[in-house]
Amino acid sequence: MLLLIILSETKIMLPLTEIPDSLMSNQYLFEDAFFKSYPLRPAPQDLTLPDGRCRNYQFPTYFDKVQFSAGVFLCDYEQAAKHIPSSDITPVSALGHRAMLIVASYQYRNIHQMNGYNEVLVMIPVVHKGLRIPLLPPLIPGYPGAGYFIIALPMTSLENMLRGQQFWGLPKALHEVGIEAGGRHCVTSIKSESELDFVMRIPMQGKTKKTSKKSRVFSIKDNKQIQFATHFEGDCQNTTNWSVLFRPNKISSNLGCLELGGSPLAETLKALKINPVPFQTTYCNDLKSCLFLPD
Repeated sequence: MLLLIILSETKIMLPLTEIPDSLMSNQYLFEDAFFKSYPLRPAPQDLTLPDGRCRNYQFPTYFDKVQFSAGVFLCDYEQAAKHIPSSDITPVSALGHRAMLIVASYQYRNIHQMNGYNEVLVMIPVVHKGLRIPLLPPLIPGYPGAGYFIIALPMTSLENMLRGQQFWGLPKALHEVGIEAGGRHCVTSIKSESELDFVMRIPMQGKTKKTSKKSRVFSIKDNKQIQFATHFEGDCQNTTNWSVLFRPNKISSNLGCLELGGSPLAETLKALKINPVPFQTTYCNDLKSCLFLPD
């Protein structure tokens, strides 16, 4: 019954399959110091649209007024490692021979040159040619070789799906993505062809901290390992649930939760044996972010 209530309160954004004829002229929305610290440049590579037209964007891509929620969940280490295609990259380990899985939900309200859309990153914290010290890499800023590997990326914009695939080799795929903030939780629901992928509930309260985080993301493009940078900034509300480390079967809706459906994506996630209660959560209603091209 809880799941049915969640879905009825969540506004679904359907996939946007129409690509605008031209890029938006909205640079005036991105004039503060955060964005000005990363000057725009034309991309060295054009995007090829389905009709054969080419389109050139400026980078980095600016995102402003982003509603963001994320949970860090524990999962089976061996199953997580199966999703990493490079021997140079290994999942970050946790206690009890587990790894971590991050589900991060983004409602992009303002994007430079483009319309807004919703997407969800499902990713594994990893270390590139580094020491396997449990939990530490993603918790310590600047930890050598720390980054993330994305294993699924459901989202709602055809234009941005093509960008993700052609520029970064990301597994972006069109889904219905609903994001609703109300009461005590931000609720994200994902569906594909009317079948539920998952629902994630993240608390909208916690210890507030002004956060500025630079991250590395690893990907495979044209059969080669690549990496690229992201930088986000905002006043984030965070929780850490240490008891989840020692009670892997703990269930508490107040701490947030991840509920899987019956779709192919859900079945893939079920194989990871995910603890449905997050170890850490983050919520921000007004995030700024920059996304860079591969190094």
